[in-house]
Amino acid sequence: MLLTGLLLTGCASVVPPEPVAAVDGREIYVRDCLACHMTDGRGVPGMNPPLVGSPWVAGPPDALAGFVLTGGYGPDILMARFDYLTDDELAALLSYIRAEFAGLGEPVIAAQVARMRSQLQ
Repeated sequence: MLLTGLLLTGCASVVPPEPVAAVDGREIYVRDCLACHMTDGRGVPGMNPPLVGSPWVAGPPDALAGFVLTGGYGPDILMARFDYLTDDELAALLSYIRAEFAGLGEPVIAAQVARMRSQLQ
């Protein structure tokens, strides 16, 4: 009886973990990308390149992750680095961009971003 009471007392004090909110790629896009690439992903002609029709967006997810993590490749690229985003955040953002502006439904996963991030360090 004592053992049963102790077990029940211990169980009653366990608090279930709070659910982890899913990362919203669209929310990150609105916060960090919209000002340059616009709502429709067409950018600003002569100033900010479009995401629609971009070979980076439609290409391999690893290449896009590397591009966004570094801020692009080459002296003419003026994009900010997005290496401050977590792997989950960047995967959600890239998944949103690829789905919204290239019609690609396969999500980018955090492990792909992590692998690319480690290769760039």
